[in-house]
Amino acid sequence: MTWNIDRQSVLVTGGSSGIGQATAEALAGMGANVTITSRDAARGEKARSAISRATGRSVRVELMDLSDLGSVRDFADRFRDRNEHLGLLVNNAGGVFGSRRETVDGHETTFATNHLGPFLLTSLLSESLEAAGRSRVINVSSVAHRYAKEGIVFGDLAWKNRRYKMMEVYGHSKLANILHAQGLNDRTGPNVEAFAVHPGVVGSSFGGRGGSKVVRAATKFGKRWMRTPAEGADTIVWLASEPEVDTSDGIYFSDREPTKSTRHARDVSQADRLWDVTEKLVSLA
Repeated sequence: MTWNIDRQSVLVTGGSSGIGQATAEALAGMGANVTITSRDAARGEKARSAISRATGRSVRVELMDLSDLGSVRDFADRFRDRNEHLGLLVNNAGGVFGSRRETVDGHETTFATNHLGPFLLTSLLSESLEAAGRSRVINVSSVAHRYAKEGIVFGDLAWKNRRYKMMEVYGHSKLANILHAQGLNDRTGPNVEAFAVHPGVVGSSFGGRGGSKVVRAATKFGKRWMRTPAEGADTIVWLASEPEVDTSDGIYFSDREPTKSTRHARDVSQADRLWDVTEKLVSLA
């Protein structure tokens, strides 16, 4: 079955701003039937309207907060009720938080938002992905996964017993994104392909709700040297639309090319263990 993004059902999380909105607009312009998610109804509607005006296509917006597993389950139920075959899932939404905090489910917020929520969503929509005949999952990761120098810290995933260092915690969650993509490829049939992407350093509102003065200041003063959201979305859109993607050199991409990741990101035993642990944390096992 030849891959073609035209008329595919596409879901982009965090599609109400930044890279997510740019991705959704590009894919809608290619003929995809796009749904975006947002934590905020007004911001989601504003993005939906902007994408529709730019592309001339109807776009759906849904509320979902990835840090709240109940919200993820509610959205997945609504999506499945549509009986829609899902051709492409872009796990884009995420966050970086300047201090340790916990979600309503009692999980550390960075790990929950960037990994647990996307993992649960992907799992709950697995039948919709498989029903498409051929489908793709793209996890937006980051070169920041290199900050996870010890790999996945299985002994303290909630970061209760270690000093909270923003980039180390964030990098830990971005490493999990790559390992999640690898786990999907190892566990699903050949008709579901998963990739991870480093979009580059993008000048957007990312990190705005994390309470990190460092991130806000870096974005404000460094924006002229950062990529635009459309530039950051380029490799995501390419992976979403390219008929055949060569993964012989890996599934982690940057600038439309496989790029080097850490040894932890290529560790099959870590991917397997993370999968099992995550299933328990989100109550799938």
